[in-house]
Amino acid sequence: KLAFAVLIAIVVCCSVGEAKTFTKCELVKALYSRGISKKWLPDWACLVQWESSYSTTATHKNTDGSTDYGIFQINNAYWCDSHYGSNLCNIPCQNLLTDDISEDIKCAKIVHSHHGFNAWYGWMDNCRRKALPDIRECF
Repeated sequence: KLAFAVLIAIVVCCSVGEAKTFTKCELVKALYSRGISKKWLPDWACLVQWESSYSTTATHKNTDGSTDYGIFQINNAYWCDSHYGSNLCNIPCQNLLTDDISEDIKCAKIVHSHHGFNAWYGWMDNCRRKALPDIRECF
């Protein structure tokens, strides 16, 4: 029993090390430093708030069998590789679940270049034509 408890404790500690929940300002600064225009930062912050609650380890299983991964909830049917669908971002889906969101941002920009913010239901339902987060305190 003790060995099993120790093993569980190790697994929990290791998995927590990979998880990160960004603050709004941490996310905004990361996006800005990777080329997102200040004009669009409130939309991106709102999108991430509703899609993943700023968590890098968020996943969501969709009714069609696909899965959304990471802070931007990028879908494996088109954008990342989990041996399910296309891989237009040329990235393994598991890379979208780490606390380094560089690849996530790069892929989210690709998704956005194809579909705009309409690629994300979280943005369409909660951000489009609605009050967006105030990011002034982040700069």
